[in-house]
Amino acid sequence: MKLSEIKNLPDVMSKESLDKYFVAYLDRIENAESLDSIEILESLSELADRKVYTHELLESTLRARVDHIVQKLWDVSSAELVDNYAYVVVNLNLIKSYEIMKSALNMDLDKQIREIIKETIDEVGEDIDVPYKSN
Repeated sequence: MKLSEIKNLPDVMSKESLDKYFVAYLDRIENAESLDSIEILESLSELADRKVYTHELLESTLRARVDHIVQKLWDVSSAELVDNYAYVVVNLNLIKSYEIMKSALNMDLDKQIREIIKETIDEVGEDIDVPYKSN
């Protein structure tokens, strides 16, 4: 499943249907030899946009799979990547990926990247696993 195919999915889907798309996408990328971080994060962003309409968290096993993949994509060298990463982490409630992002504030970061991370943390607070909450 490619980004263009994901973008063409209906905006509103049942949780069950959406879960099937998540599983199919994860199955495809988990064993890929090379990964395009931006494309993966954009694809997950598209799926996350649709997940919002289900008003439910991803099932815990599925969320753990997504979290594991997203952690591998963490890279502070690109503001675009960090911005996409933050969006996916917040909208899919990815606890471990969120902790990685927060810990990056202890690093020497580009000003723009630091701002993206700070804004995300200010928006979410400590309750990344509580959907649809903002500070």
